[in-house]
Amino acid sequence: MSTPRAFTFVELIVVLAIVLLLIGILLPTLGAARRTARCTQNSTPVRGIHSALVLFSQDNNKYYPGINKDGNRMEDYSTEYRFQALLDDNYFTGEYIISPSETKTAMTQTGIKPTIDNYSYAFLNISDLNAKRMAEWKDTSNSEAVVLSDRAIAVDDEGHFKSVHVNLKDNAKTLWQGSVGFNDNHVRYLHTYEVDTQYGDHSTENDNLFNTTNGSMVYSGNDNIIDTSYLQQAQSSNLP
Repeated sequence: MSTPRAFTFVELIVVLAIVLLLIGILLPTLGAARRTARCTQNSTPVRGIHSALVLFSQDNNKYYPGINKDGNRMEDYSTEYRFQALLDDNYFTGEYIISPSETKTAMTQTGIKPTIDNYSYAFLNISDLNAKRMAEWKDTSNSEAVVLSDRAIAVDDEGHFKSVHVNLKDNAKTLWQGSVGFNDNHVRYLHTYEVDTQYGDHSTENDNLFNTTNGSMVYSGNDNIIDTSYLQQAQSSNLP
């Protein structure tokens, strides 16, 4: 009768080394897969909101909410109103316009204008009638015109901001990444707020999406670009 042979110490070390090597190879791959899945999850609502804009435009002479069929800007063209127009026509539910990365209150009623507590995204600035970007708040299929994005959130009184997808450990610096929707319905998850754009016949390299030049994303009201609600909350409650 043969005696079972046990692992030697050297063989055990070899097996452990192989296991650790495989773990070292697989972990970065799994991490990359998780990041890709997260980016896709974040980008899906942005693409869906743009699709809703296009559907809305089919009954509005190609114009998006905030501009009437005659091509004239409406009296109320706030970001809140533009979301309301899409919600009232049931292009999506209130949950859909809240980023997967944060918790807000979903709008469930129609005929009521949402507030910043009900949505996560920013629309193209249409406050300046003479701006080149005005030509893109309609269905143009322009692959270089940004029309909506994740918003910018103020982190201090010095003009620094972040997105909902990054933390505040570097509180003194601007750190933004998020989903950016273009007028041909493609979405890019960017790690920068500067992107090459074209509005009408005007092109801009490294266009800052969160100022008033060319591409300009408005989060609330008619021209409020930076979301200061977190900063106000932190100041009122002495949060870090």
